[in-house]
Amino acid sequence: MAFKVCTGPAHAGPTRLPVDEENWYFHRSGSRAGQPTTRCKLCVNWSKLVNKDGPHGFVRVTPKIRSLAKELADRCDGYPAVERLHGIRGETLRVVVAGEQSRLQKKTVARLLSALAEQRKEDRRNGTSERFNKARKIQAAKEERLLRMDGCG
Repeated sequence: MAFKVCTGPAHAGPTRLPVDEENWYFHRSGSRAGQPTTRCKLCVNWSKLVNKDGPHGFVRVTPKIRSLAKELADRCDGYPAVERLHGIRGETLRVVVAGEQSRLQKKTVARLLSALAEQRKEDRRNGTSERFNKARKIQAAKEERLLRMDGCG
């Protein structure tokens, strides 16, 4: 069995570990395809293991997350503005709203929720954007039509 030395933060000193799927990630492409990475799995994920209270991993993109992402984009007057104001990539938000993304990192969802809360607070102070007002009017018209179709209105 082959061994490889890891000198990452998870070890007190240089540590020999067997080269297997349990201890190492392997390069998938390029000139190093099939070779183990420089650091072992434990060291690669060390910051996640040390900071346990931070959101790690992925969540499924639900319709609720999709609607919150759309609301943020509307309130900020577009995806580039979201990126500029809150640091969330506009392209990431666009694919979430379009339904092309099936999962997101938990930290991205947390940033999205935080940005939306901040933007709502800002809108209460300064007023909403024209794009958000238009989106709200369209939504209200849809709801009104649904009520009329159900015979409630």
